[in-house]
Amino acid sequence: MEYAQQRLNALENMYDVLANNPSWVHPKVSQAAFGWMLKEILDLRAVLGIS
Repeated sequence: MEYAQQRLNALENMYDVLANNPSWVHPKVSQAAFGWMLKEILDLRAVLGIS
């Protein structure tokens, strides 16, 4: 579970950084990247029992 928590923290930080700096990501990549990260974050929260 410790790895899952570390992974969740890293993804949430990455998501926040990219969300605060949208010019860093090409628009076509941005939509796919944000969708993938959001799914991973939600899946990890479910595994860890975080709502």
